[in-house]
Formats: sequence, structure tokens, C-alpha cells
Amino acid sequence: MSTTAADEQKSQALQQEYNRFKELISELESQLSSVTAQLQEHGIVDNTLSSIEPEKRTGRKCFKMIGGVLVEKSVDEVINILTEEINTLKDQRSKLDEQLTKNRKELESWMKKHNVKVVQGNQ
Repeated sequence: MSTTAADEQKSQALQQEYNRFKELISELESQLSSVTAQLQEHGIVDNTLSSIEPEKRTGRKCFKMIGGVLVEKSVDEVINILTEEINTLKDQRSKLDEQLTKNRKELESWMKKHNVKVVQGNQ
């Protein structure tokens, strides 16, 4: 194998590894964005329902989408469910944020280790 062929093979391997890192980071960013959007939506609904005076909530019907089906619940039940879901989403967001930070640092150190520099092509 000639030096040029070996260099080309190494270059392709580095490109594939770089692409793998970028795809993983992109996927984590997408998941983080989705969880953040869900968290905002849950927060809006929670704030709206929580703003109803407690004495006016008693017996008041509310509908919650569960597994694609609208289920009748009381306002207080939905507030409790939302609180649990918000806490779960916050945990997910925190874990995704940690993974994203970790993967970005790994990419950075990998790039330094292999002396990889990103070159932007003209478009």
C-alpha cells in the first residue's frame, strides 16, 4: 500500500469518526429541543390550571391526552399528573444536557488528539 493510499484511508476513517460525533451531537440537540418544548407546553398548561382558585377547581372536569386518548379527569388530578411529568422532563433535560456537554468535549479532545481542523467549503 502506498503512502498516499494509507493517508487517504486514514483521512476517510477520521472523516467517518468526525461524522459519527456530529450525528450523535445533532441527535442529542434534537432530543434536548423536543424535551424543552414539551416542558414549556406542560408549564403553560400547569400555570393555566393552577391559576384557577382552589375552591373553583372542586369537581371541575378536565381532559388529559393519555396514550392518544382523551381521558376525563379532575383539574387537581391533572395538576398532579403535570407536576410528575414536569419533574420527569426536567430530569430528562438535565441528563441530555450532560450527555451533550460530554460529547462536545469528547469531540473537541478527539479533534486535538488527531489534529483535525474543520474546513468550511464554499457554497
